[in-house]
Formats: sequence, structure tokens, C-alpha cells
Amino acid sequence: MKIAIIGAQGVGKTTLAQQINKDYPEIKILPEAARLAQKEGYKLDHTATVETELWLINKQIELESTEDNWVADRCGIDLFAYIQHLFSHEKSLIEFANKTLVPKFKNYDLVIYLPSGEFAIEDDGLRTTDVKFQKEIDDQIKNILEEHKIEFVRIVGTPDERLEKVKEMLN
Repeated sequence: MKIAIIGAQGVGKTTLAQQINKDYPEIKILPEAARLAQKEGYKLDHTATVETELWLINKQIELESTEDNWVADRCGIDLFAYIQHLFSHEKSLIEFANKTLVPKFKNYDLVIYLPSGEFAIEDDGLRTTDVKFQKEIDDQIKNILEEHKIEFVRIVGTPDERLEKVKEMLN
């Protein structure tokens, strides 16, 4: 089972991934490529470079190829949304992301979309807390879901309500 939890920064993806892993320990949590990039010294969000995005694409594909049962609080869909938003002027990067990430979208068994605006963005030291930027990324994600006809489940509610909805799907 490959579960991709998607959404902009600060919508509760990590919380839900951790809850799923706690209740289903056989479903491992994939490391987040962005956190790994930060540890390597790459800048993220508004300060990211093409080099950062190329590193992230390769790392994301590597991570998603390592396990059979995983839940990811970031996946290729999110990454593609950030790339399209931040680097729309970099046609070669968009083309590369399209060729490498988009074919991987079909590998997800379950895509869970968490919309923005339900919670205040907590400062985790990694992502921006800019609500306008969050909404722009959320719009990009929705456009990708529609454009690539990706089946997904939209989940809202408190963290516990969200987990209950996931449990219903998994049982």
C-alpha cells in the first residue's frame, strides 16, 4: 500500500502520516525529501533554486521506490505543484519534472488530499507560514489533480476525524 498525503504546507500531512503509522506500523513513513534537502544545505520555498528542485525530484523518486508499504506526507504531486508555482519561467525544469514525476503518480494506491485553510500554519522551521503562498500551492495541487485525472479522497476535520476516515478506507 502506497499512501500519498498531499496538500500545501501546514495542512496536517505529517500529523496524519504519523497517526497512520502508529495504527498501522507495517505502513512505514517515508522521509520527507524537503527535510533531507534542508539538512544538505539546500534552500526551500521562495529561496529554492533549480539545483534544489532537481535534487528534490531525484530524491523523491528514490524514496518512493524504496518500500512497498508506505505513507508519505509529501510526494511527487506536491513537489510538482511547488515547481510549477515557483519555476513557471524555467521551461526545462518544468519539462523534466513532467517527464520524471508525472508517470509516478499512477503508483499511488491511495491519494489523500488535505485542503488548506482548516488550521493555522505552525512554524516548523522548514516551510513558510505565508497563508497566501499556502493558498497558491493548494490551487496548484488542485489543478494537477484535475489535469492528470488523479483519483483522490479529500479529507477534512480534526486530526482524529481525519484518521477515522482513513481507517474506514483501509479496513
